[in-house]
Amino acid sequence: MGTSISSIAEHAFEALRAAGYMESTVRQYRKVFRCLEKMAPDGMWTEDVGREFTSVTKPDGTPFEHNYQLLREKVAYLCECFVFDGTFDLRKRRRSYVRQGLMSDSMSSVLSDYERSNEERGLSEGTRECYHRTAEAFLMLLERSGVNGVEGAAAESVTAFVSFASDHWPGTSSYHVAGNLRPFLRYLGREDLVAALALTRPHRDHRIIEPLGSDEADAVAESCCDGTVGPMEAAVTLLALTTGMRACDIIALRIADLDFRASSISFVQRKTGNPVTVPMCPALAEALGRYLLESRPDSDSPTVFVRQKAPHTPLADHSAVYEATRRTLSAAGVRGGGSLLLRHSAASRMVAAGVRLPIVSAVLGHSEPDSTNVYIATDDEGMRSCVLPLPRGAVS
Repeated sequence: MGTSISSIAEHAFEALRAAGYMESTVRQYRKVFRCLEKMAPDGMWTEDVGREFTSVTKPDGTPFEHNYQLLREKVAYLCECFVFDGTFDLRKRRRSYVRQGLMSDSMSSVLSDYERSNEERGLSEGTRECYHRTAEAFLMLLERSGVNGVEGAAAESVTAFVSFASDHWPGTSSYHVAGNLRPFLRYLGREDLVAALALTRPHRDHRIIEPLGSDEADAVAESCCDGTVGPMEAAVTLLALTTGMRACDIIALRIADLDFRASSISFVQRKTGNPVTVPMCPALAEALGRYLLESRPDSDSPTVFVRQKAPHTPLADHSAVYEATRRTLSAAGVRGGGSLLLRHSAASRMVAAGVRLPIVSAVLGHSEPDSTNVYIATDDEGMRSCVLPLPRGAVS
C-alpha cells in the first residue's frame, strides 16, 4: 500500500504553517500538490511519480519557469521525506533525488561512494553539491551512450560532456565544468580521462572587472550608513566593500567570528582554507550591530545572516548576497551588483592607497600572492607613474 498524496499534502500544510510560512506561500504549495495528485495513478505517491512530475514540461515541450520548477521539486522532495520517516525537511537546499536519473545500481553506487568520500575530506556543502551535480550528469551521459559502468568510459565521453555542459548549463564555462569533473575522474583513478579533459583546453576568463570609482564607492557607503537601504543590505554590502570578502564567506560568517571589542573579523576562507583576520571599520561595525540587534530574525543558526522569511535558516546560495548588493548599488545610483565587483573595488582602492601587494594579498586571503597582481592594472595613476617620459627631442 502506498501513501495518498492528499494525506501528505495536509500534513505538509500543517508543517509549513508551524514553521512560519505565509498563507500565500501555503496556497502555492496547495496548487502544486493538486497537480501532483492529478498525475498520480489513484492519487498515490511513488518515486516514479515524483520523478515524472519533476521532469514533465509544458504541453508545447518548453520547460516551466525556473521558480515554479523548483517548487515542483520541493513538493516531490517533501513527499519523499514524509514517506521515508513521517517528517518534512523544510531546509532550503537542492534536492538530489529529483535530479537522480541513474538507472544502474553500479553507477548509483559509484556516485554515493564519491559523495561520501568528499564529505569525509571535509569539503564544504557547496563544493560537494557542485561535484555531485557534475559527476551525476557525467554518469547519466555515459548511460545514455550505452555505457553501464565507469570502466567503459572513454576519452570521447569526456569531450562530449564538456561540450554539452558548456553549451547547455547557464552561467558556466568549460573551465568550471572541467574543474568540477576533474576531482571525480581522479577519484575513479582514470588518469587517461584526466588527460582527455586537459585536451579540451578549458579556458578561464581573466577579464578585469572595472572597479567602482571613488565617487561611486562613497555613494554606496553613504547609502549603507544613512538608512537608505535595510540593515541586512547595508551589512552585506559594507562587508564586501570594506574587507573584500567573497560571497561564500559572507554566507558562512558566524556571529562568533565578529570581535566588536577588537574591531576585527576572523574567519577561515571557504575557497582556500586560509585563516584571515580583517579590520572592522566603525561604519561596518555599526551596520552589523544594527542588523543583529534590530533586523535579524530569531534563529538558532550560528551564522550572521539568515533567511528573512521562515524557515530562518542560513542563506542557501550566493544569489542572496548578489541581490543585497544590487539593491544597495541601485539605491546609490550605481549599476551592477555582487560581491566580486565590491571585492575588486576594495582591492583596487588598497593598491591605489599605496598598500603593499603582500598585505593586500593577505587581507584578500589569496592562496597565491600572484593573484593580487591583476589589481595593479586597475590603478591608472600608478600605471602612469611607471611610464618613463620620452627623451627630449623625440618625434611625437
